[in-house]
Amino acid sequence: MSDLELKERIFTAAREYFFTNGFSKVTMEEFAQSMGMSKKTIYKFFPSKDDIVKAITREQLITIDNQCKSFRNDSSMEFIDRIKSTIGYLTTEMQKMKPQFYIDIQRTMPDLWKEVDNFRNEKVTNDFALMVQQGVDLDIFRSDVNVQVFVLMYSSAMRSIVNPETLSHLPLNLSQAYQAAVTVFFEGMMTDEGRSKYRNKLNEPMKEEVTA
Repeated sequence: MSDLELKERIFTAAREYFFTNGFSKVTMEEFAQSMGMSKKTIYKFFPSKDDIVKAITREQLITIDNQCKSFRNDSSMEFIDRIKSTIGYLTTEMQKMKPQFYIDIQRTMPDLWKEVDNFRNEKVTNDFALMVQQGVDLDIFRSDVNVQVFVLMYSSAMRSIVNPETLSHLPLNLSQAYQAAVTVFFEGMMTDEGRSKYRNKLNEPMKEEVTA
């Protein structure tokens, strides 16, 4: 196995292991044992556990950003399908990252948490606003609601919900809380026709789920 392949194997394993279990209470010895390799091998590519956490977190943000942009710019899909695909994708990604991972970042790596928070704010303020305006232009979203105000409300809600402290008081996991918030905001912003189309689409399988 080449160094590149070995590094990728460690990276992939770390992403699955830390996203599921968190990382503050996991030692490098335990992680190395879970992979059946020595700490020395891991340290060859990642000098510390913090370096691994930073790498998998930043890679996740980039991946999410690229995929959401892909959905938003896919002119072959109807607008409602783009919304459904984006929400479905984000929900799936959130299911991969258990609350403990967010809690550990917020409590033990404040600089990295700030990066995550800034990423969310930037993407909601810019990319989400563009999608909402597209919906208004297509008469899917209501034109009587100020887009900037709606985006600000949505951004504030997401910051409150996708937060370890908030989640600890809710009988919901991260993806469930996100879905509930999205339903309230999107359906409230939609026109009657848009809401009807959206609800119909929710009952259809995702494109990749359809088999020949």
